[in-house]
Amino acid sequence: MISLRDYDSTDVARLTELANNKQVSRYLVDTFPCPYTRADAAWWVNIGCREEHMITKVIEYDGEFVGSIGLRLKTGWRQHVAEVGYWIGEPYWSQGIATSALQQMTETAFALGYRKLYAPVLALNVVSMHVLENCSYCLEGIHKGEVFKDDQYFDVHHYARYCPETTA
Repeated sequence: MISLRDYDSTDVARLTELANNKQVSRYLVDTFPCPYTRADAAWWVNIGCREEHMITKVIEYDGEFVGSIGLRLKTGWRQHVAEVGYWIGEPYWSQGIATSALQQMTETAFALGYRKLYAPVLALNVVSMHVLENCSYCLEGIHKGEVFKDDQYFDVHHYARYCPETTA
């Protein structure tokens, strides 16, 4: 069973264990460090995941911390929009966990009144694109050469899903 919950102080060790993996961080934003240290995890659990305009949850599989998912809430004239992001620890890949967690977070965001969710995905991250497509997100466009990471430029595929009650 997949569930989402808030972070707590007991998550530091497990977060460090799962996140300190180049395979996990390779397609994530540069603010997700590699190596991922205990100090990084402590900062995230105590400060980072609690920043204003964010909703961040631990993904649990049968009661065990296996990853994280979150929303970065937009403001002003984009206050109806949120960016979604997620990661799963490598031992738990290809088990449908990310798809289930994304579906739960999407439903939560729509219940909170968000009209559009979007996810930028590096071009090489085909698995994440499939997760989004499995949750009814659609490709809106490709931003050529949008990201510079690991000494190379990457295209970013921009996926989005609209709340069904608010689409025209």
